[in-house]
Amino acid sequence: MRARTVVMATVATAAGIAAGCVGAGSAAAVVPFTVPRTGGVGVELNHGETQTFANGPIPALIDQALPPDAIAVGIGRGSQLPRSGDHVRADLPSIVTEAAGRPGGRVALVVEPGPELAVVQIW
Repeated sequence: MRARTVVMATVATAAGIAAGCVGAGSAAAVVPFTVPRTGGVGVELNHGETQTFANGPIPALIDQALPPDAIAVGIGRGSQLPRSGDHVRADLPSIVTEAAGRPGGRVALVVEPGPELAVVQIW
């Protein structure tokens, strides 16, 4: 139960920080969504928000707060992150930074029951 609280607080904080840092004009770009099939909730950051998120401390804090098996990763086509089979061998700051470095690259953060945090690169 404690891990679920940490994950939810972290995702909410990350979305708030990203939206606040980018500015009021693009704060509406943070797109909250639900995944009814799994009961997940999340936010999708636009490119600017993803860059701000990548440059801040939240990705590293998430890595420290959650065990590696509580984070699922969906990588973008052509990702240069190291892999071993189906497993991505990279920390969360690297995953977010790679997305932020792509033209139009962005991330979605989804909290799934379990708890599990899914981080998806989109480009």
